[in-house]
This record gives sequence, C-alpha cells and structure tokens, in this order.
Amino acid sequence: MPQTTPPETIPFFIVEDIATMEALANPVRWEILEAAAALGDCSAADIAEYTARARTSLYPHIQDLVECGLIYETDTRLMGKRYEQLYRPKAFMVGTRFNQDDPKNLDYHTTYSNALARLLSRKYNRASNEPGANPRTDKRNHHCGSHSIWVDDKQLAKLNTMIDELWDFCESSRPAEGKKLLHLGLFLSRHIPKSK
Repeated sequence: MPQTTPPETIPFFIVEDIATMEALANPVRWEILEAAAALGDCSAADIAEYTARARTSLYPHIQDLVECGLIYETDTRLMGKRYEQLYRPKAFMVGTRFNQDDPKNLDYHTTYSNALARLLSRKYNRASNEPGANPRTDKRNHHCGSHSIWVDDKQLAKLNTMIDELWDFCESSRPAEGKKLLHLGLFLSRHIPKSK
C-alpha cells in the first residue's frame, strides 16, 4: 500500500548510491533542497521566491528530487483558484559518501564541487548587491576568502576538530523567531604539485 503521509524531516541523510549522487550534481537541485529545509512544507512558488529562480524552471528539478527520494510530496493547498503541490525535504542536511576507489563516485564529487562553487558564487553576488552586507567585526554576515595553509599533523587534527564543531552547529541549526539565514561554504583540499 503506498505511503500517504510522508515522514517528518530527519536531521541528516547520507547518499551512497551513484544514481542519486548524479541527480545532485546540479547547483539548482542543491538550492531547492536548501530552500525546502529552510521553509518546511513549501510549494514550487515558495521555492522560486526563496531562490530567485523562475518557477517553471524548477519543476523538472523538483520532480527529479522527488523521484530519487530526497523530497516528498506532502499536501496541497488552495492558492487563488487552483491547488498547488507542497513539498518536504527528506533531511535538513544531505551529504554524500566519498569513495576515491570508485571512478564514478570520484567523478560525481568533482562535478559536485564545481556545482557548489557556482552556487556559492551566485549567493555571494546576490547578497553583496543588497543593503546590510557586513564583512567586518563581530556582526560580520558576509565573507569570501581562500587561504593556503601549512599544517603539521597536530594542526590538521585541530583544524578537523574545528570543522567538526562547525558541522555540528550547522546540522543542529533550525529556523526560529529572530534568526537570520546565512549561507556557509567551506572547501578543504590537499595541494598536489603539478610536477614532483
């Protein structure tokens, strides 16, 4: 018997199959997932307003996310003279399992990092053109930067502890009265010399 009431959104979900990973190798789909996690049960129109994208351009991406189980169709609501479908994310945060021994997995993560960079660039550009961007002091809400750092094993362990703490903070973050939504991106990668 088909499930009529989708389950509540879980805190975190790890994608392990390549087919679902390939569905995620697109910045628009990640932005849809982020929107649904921030908005709760929402329509394509809500997601379009949140992402500043055309509603009609979102439908195929939403359908792909529904088909791979990362977004559920929940209820419908009356808007004017028509009903619109509401959607709910499977998880507030979605991650993917990295496996460097699997070429398809490796290809996905390369594509994903490129998609994520494009998405973060779009978010940064939108935010920087709005009033209220503050790149300094303890009220900072706007920042972009890249640094190359030299670390020993002890410093790398400390850095990973800080990333874990930041990750835990992000994973437990939920919308509430008085909270502002910020977008946070972080890349950590080894430097591989071109010639040895």
